[in-house]
Amino acid sequence: MASSNKITPSSPRLASLLSDVERGNIKIPVFQREYIWSDDQIISLLDSIYRGYPVGSLLMWSTREELKHERDVGGFALPETPEDYPANYILDGQQRLTTLYGVFHSDENTANAELADRFNICYIPDDDTFVHHLAAGGKDKIHLNAILDTTKLLVELSKFNDEQKARIARLTEAFKDYEFPIVTIRERTNKEVCSIFQRINSSGTPLSNLELLTAWTWSDQFDLRREIEILLDNLKDKGYEQIDQPLLMRMLASLTCGTIDSDDLVDVDPDTLVSGMKKLKKAISSAVDFLEGQLKIKNVVFLPFPIMLIPIVNFYALIPKPNAAQLKQIKKWFWQCSLTLRYKAGTNRLVLDDLEKVKKVSQGELPFDNSHPTVKSGLFESTWRINSTAAKTALCLMAQLRPRSFLTGSEVDLGTVLSSYNARQFHHIYPKAYLASKGISFHQANVISNICFLSASENNSISDKDPKDYFRDIPEEYSNDIFEAALIPEQARAGALEFDDFIRLRTEKLIHVGQKLIDNGTL
Repeated sequence: MASSNKITPSSPRLASLLSDVERGNIKIPVFQREYIWSDDQIISLLDSIYRGYPVGSLLMWSTREELKHERDVGGFALPETPEDYPANYILDGQQRLTTLYGVFHSDENTANAELADRFNICYIPDDDTFVHHLAAGGKDKIHLNAILDTTKLLVELSKFNDEQKARIARLTEAFKDYEFPIVTIRERTNKEVCSIFQRINSSGTPLSNLELLTAWTWSDQFDLRREIEILLDNLKDKGYEQIDQPLLMRMLASLTCGTIDSDDLVDVDPDTLVSGMKKLKKAISSAVDFLEGQLKIKNVVFLPFPIMLIPIVNFYALIPKPNAAQLKQIKKWFWQCSLTLRYKAGTNRLVLDDLEKVKKVSQGELPFDNSHPTVKSGLFESTWRINSTAAKTALCLMAQLRPRSFLTGSEVDLGTVLSSYNARQFHHIYPKAYLASKGISFHQANVISNICFLSASENNSISDKDPKDYFRDIPEEYSNDIFEAALIPEQARAGALEFDDFIRLRTEKLIHVGQKLIDNGTL
């Protein structure tokens, strides 16, 4: 158990706390988190302190680690102070501390006049309430920015009667003497601080290690949080908006420290993080181009396992311009991983194993030729659920065959079908309602081997027809290509095959194609 001196509680008075901020004894790291509190939250905090209610504690980190920190609070400039370490950085409570500093300094020079105006709160002694200065009307009021400064307060008091003065005196004492609970963590490793930081919930807004890393690496030229946001926007433009920040951070960890745990990034040298971010931007762009161009995967939700992006990104980080043999290796890996459901369990360990093999590919070796896995047993007989790993794997396989329209023979626009990822874009070859009329249950009918690509309009047109009927509508000149692309067995092309026989034969075709992809990386 950690020693108790690593967590130190204290309860300084509010006036003393704000003085520490002004003197630079408490610093606010550069998290680039905007001020998000509403006007009601500002008033509520002030009223709670005035009435002696608890408002939560602040969390500080006392460390010799030099973090980039704000030079102002809520737009109000702080005086220059000597950089003295260890320093006290506020990890949680930034919104509350910014509010209080802003309210009691709202009449000072600011770089954010709009926010300073929001902080300009008054106390109405006759009503014993707090209001924004514009809402005070003609009532007697005192601005809170005057009450903690004795010189200002004495000037203001002359405007009030004795009863009002008494209430203002109680107000002043309530704020000056309010003990603000602070918890300070000391002598903790960066990783421990990061873990604590991630578990905090600040004003309902979850925090992540990205904020802490941003503070460690921030400069006028580099803002990690902004870099991640830009990268996410670029991926969204490519149709890969489902890639999220945590996955990007795991990719960054894999490129900078050889792990896939984003918590490990806190021990990475800032220069290495900056360099790793540059690598990530280039590599992930190439990875998306590979998935779209080489594998016809137009949307990241079709990846059987989103974490598969990590080995692909590492591949392109190590091999920006792969040769034919190297490209074949990453394709073989993709299909071996997908069709065996390799990442279904023990994922982290297996991803790390694959990253080592990717390194070997970059060195001219062919590690994915050494194993000879087979298609996961029962994969295509699994229940069809559009978001299941098995379904995504099957759809990736089917996309390789360049599926065609059943009614026109034209190629299905995978960009449209896969980007929308709508259940109406896929078709039960033997429709469920038709099978139900034959006494076949929904569970029996709803299997992956009974699914093919089809546009929503064609799906509506075919609806629940008997395969014998709608197969006749398939253009004869294109029928062979259409059936081959949909992996419809020859024996089933008249639509008269019993359903169980159809499923058995189509499953065999799917397994045959899947095994070919595993063995060769391509068809």
